[in-house]
Amino acid sequence: MRMAAEDEFLRQQDLYYADGSVVLLAAHAGKTHAFRVHKSVLGTHSRVFADMFALPSTTENETYDGVDSVQMPDDAKDLEDLLRALYYPGTILSMLENRNPLAAIKYKGILLLSQKYFVRVLQKLLRARFRADWPSTLPEWDRLMEHYASLSASVVPQHDAASQFIDNRMLEPASAIRLAREANIPEILPAAFYMLSTISPFMDFDTLRSSHPPPLTDSQGIVLLWQPGERSARWGLLTPDDWLCLARGRHSMMDFARTFEQQEGQCICDSQICIQQNNKKKLLKGHPQDLLHVLKEIGSQQAPPQYPCYNALQALASRSMETRSILWENLSYYFGLPQVDDDQNDGDSDDIALVEGGLWTDEG
Repeated sequence: MRMAAEDEFLRQQDLYYADGSVVLLAAHAGKTHAFRVHKSVLGTHSRVFADMFALPSTTENETYDGVDSVQMPDDAKDLEDLLRALYYPGTILSMLENRNPLAAIKYKGILLLSQKYFVRVLQKLLRARFRADWPSTLPEWDRLMEHYASLSASVVPQHDAASQFIDNRMLEPASAIRLAREANIPEILPAAFYMLSTISPFMDFDTLRSSHPPPLTDSQGIVLLWQPGERSARWGLLTPDDWLCLARGRHSMMDFARTFEQQEGQCICDSQICIQQNNKKKLLKGHPQDLLHVLKEIGSQQAPPQYPCYNALQALASRSMETRSILWENLSYYFGLPQVDDDQNDGDSDDIALVEGGLWTDEG
């Protein structure tokens, strides 16, 4: 029986139980962390751990502090989050905070581990939380945008430099795309890609928040100035495939807008200041462009009945609202995203209420 050296490991005190039956070892930032836990607890929540610990101990097993030890291939911080969730279920409540802008980055690791080790209830809760954050219908999208509009209109505290960024309180699409790709949650991709398409690629989330952000310039060398309320994204998280999807989506939506503009005939007033014509031109401003917002704005345009363009304007408004629905329903096609197939048949009921009482009941 081989014994691991004890002086080179960092013990996580609140996850290091004197009566623990196994020590899990995992690395983070060049240091090995030790977690002394119970095989029975891990096996209760995870089929993978249950099968692992069902194997009898042998003289070839590594030991640490007098018990079996297992060198885990996972990041120690992610493993710590998983173990903390199992031993201290109350910590899950913070993970289920509604539309936490940092959730996709902060909790991606624990979600991937819950899937890897088949910690079923935790996996279901986190997947349901991420799906609930991102709209799957146009009315849900509109409600989210109305909420963000109210945030932008509210007074933002200026007690520190970071508070000036309104999107500190908004969902960040690039990290959500990375999460959806790696954790196989394709349901959130259409809304995330669409949101990302409305943000300038020159506005980088992390660069703008650095202590000394470098000057931002566009492709022609023109200096760009960030404006309070302007959205940013973690562009560095995108893969080449993500960039390809984004480019396809933007190109397809511009074609969509151009087709819509051409299908609407010339107004009978034939005036340079025609509201109907000016509304149509809004669709062709170029990137980044929020077509859903523009179409809703056109659809909400009001004019007195005696106005010369009244009938044409009413027809355009009606068509705009219909076109919004068509655009939303085809986002997956425009961005070249995978078809959603009932969450890959995982049987997830999306019941966030699981966190209320009986959180860790065994599902077998």
